[in-house]
Amino acid sequence: MSFPFGDMESAEIPDRFFSDATDKLFSHCIQCERDLLASDAEYVIEKAIRHYKSFNTDDTIFEHAMCIDCQVKMRESLSEISKKRIDAFLESRVNLFRRRMQLMDAHGPNTDEWLSQCIVNGVPVDDEEEYQIYCHCKGDKMLFSLMPFMISGTALDEIQELLSPETRDEIDRFMGELFGLPPELQPLLRPVLVL
Repeated sequence: MSFPFGDMESAEIPDRFFSDATDKLFSHCIQCERDLLASDAEYVIEKAIRHYKSFNTDDTIFEHAMCIDCQVKMRESLSEISKKRIDAFLESRVNLFRRRMQLMDAHGPNTDEWLSQCIVNGVPVDDEEEYQIYCHCKGDKMLFSLMPFMISGTALDEIQELLSPETRDEIDRFMGELFGLPPELQPLLRPVLVL
């Protein structure tokens, strides 16, 4: 998948997108095991965060990096109705291309600004108990394409309601295989396949 921005601005991948398990860059695709750094592959990092306001601390619920090829295959495995509903929902709430231009004009490649509020409902990240952050990378650089962005837990709940039973089953299977969680804990994992 490519994005129509020509030479995209890039930056060092910020620490917040490092693996919490290793405190290093993600090195392999969680699905196909492709070496993301040596191959100079494009990939997406997704992290689900729980924020504990009273303790002023965060906990990562899950994290992974997935190459664009696997990301596209995963999205293709979703039901057509789910893809249409997700696309329509996002298109009604945010113009990602306009958002990119506005952020780049106003703040340049400042990751904090790009992640400061939910792309769906505009809620500030500091007001959220749960949220997910995403970034688009190539090799050891983060690209400012339609990402990085944050989606609030409230918006994720709305998106989950759009999914068909078949898509929910597919996502549960995927998350169970990748993260090894028992079914009763899988509702905590809410990946959003927006590409």
